[in-house]
Amino acid sequence: MYTQGAFVIVLNESQQILLVKRKDVPLWDLPGGRVDPGESAEEAAVREILEETGYNAALSAKIGVYQRPKFQDEQHLFFGSITGGQAMADGTETAGLKWVSPGRLPLFMVPNRKRQINDFKNGAQDVNVTVKDSGLLAAIDLLKRRLGK
Repeated sequence: MYTQGAFVIVLNESQQILLVKRKDVPLWDLPGGRVDPGESAEEAAVREILEETGYNAALSAKIGVYQRPKFQDEQHLFFGSITGGQAMADGTETAGLKWVSPGRLPLFMVPNRKRQINDFKNGAQDVNVTVKDSGLLAAIDLLKRRLGK
């Protein structure tokens, strides 16, 4: 059975993307995480934004579903906007927040996120993509499993 994840691209008025610095691995990522049992991907996406950033959000579009068969993982990617709340730069899962231009993404970022952001920039909507994992992503997943995260 595939694990489910939900992630969100949120833009500010300057068209910058909100990123979170993860505490489990020192990489920048989109706000998001695992879908809990009995929860929809949409509900998980909204919950994860609040937990990781302190912001309330509303989803406006589904960009797509990205499957990683090697790890039996499926990630739902949405586009959303902030509707309230206050930035929380240091939480239980988050070491920092920052807004970045889509053309200036950080070097140390979860590898598949750059592809997903590029799909968004190119107007993708409700796509289904099978992702071939790079060696770096496989190493990160192995490290997370060994650390029990």
